[in-house]
Amino acid sequence: MRPGGPGIAPRHLAGWLFADLFLVLFLVVVGMAAADGPDTDTTAGASPTPSVSASVSESPSKSPTPSPSRTRKGPVGLDPRRHTFTVTLSGGSTRRASGAGTLNAADRRRVVAALDREMRRSADGRRIGMVITFGLAPQEMLGAGTDLAEDVNRALKSGRPRAFCGGQVGTRAFWFGGSADRVEVELYYINSCASRGGAG
Repeated sequence: MRPGGPGIAPRHLAGWLFADLFLVLFLVVVGMAAADGPDTDTTAGASPTPSVSASVSESPSKSPTPSPSRTRKGPVGLDPRRHTFTVTLSGGSTRRASGAGTLNAADRRRVVAALDREMRRSADGRRIGMVITFGLAPQEMLGAGTDLAEDVNRALKSGRPRAFCGGQVGTRAFWFGGSADRVEVELYYINSCASRGGAG
């Protein structure tokens, strides 16, 4: 559980508890679902696992072209290791956030480019299975910080849809104390993506 820091009322700890419980439940469900069938990446004739293109597109709506990756061996399901990156957005982004995808074009490019960099570093041909985003802001801007995190989640999914494993990928938005107009994004990769629930 993330530290709440001094001066935060106990009622705010309920949100962190919910986030931790959601992560545990998501890991259990994905692990059970993956155990129901064979690893589709290792069966004969299976389609290759796509990986994210190495180039950063200036258009947030253009998704990377999938390319074949090595045959994956090992555990299936969601990898519990988190991969974190922080993005500083333009001034006033937190106050403008509405939770309805209102990031300006420059900030959308920033968060998509940051996602591309992290995936080139750590994805290893895998797709994203879950995203948890924290809007950093002072305590009095708790709601606005959470809205900013929701805006960033929408920008990531719309900017790089093929980086996600299907349409059922979990995204969650939370607030964390800090200076405004920044977000911290936690990625969790899925080791074997059967793309159930829609094409990524």
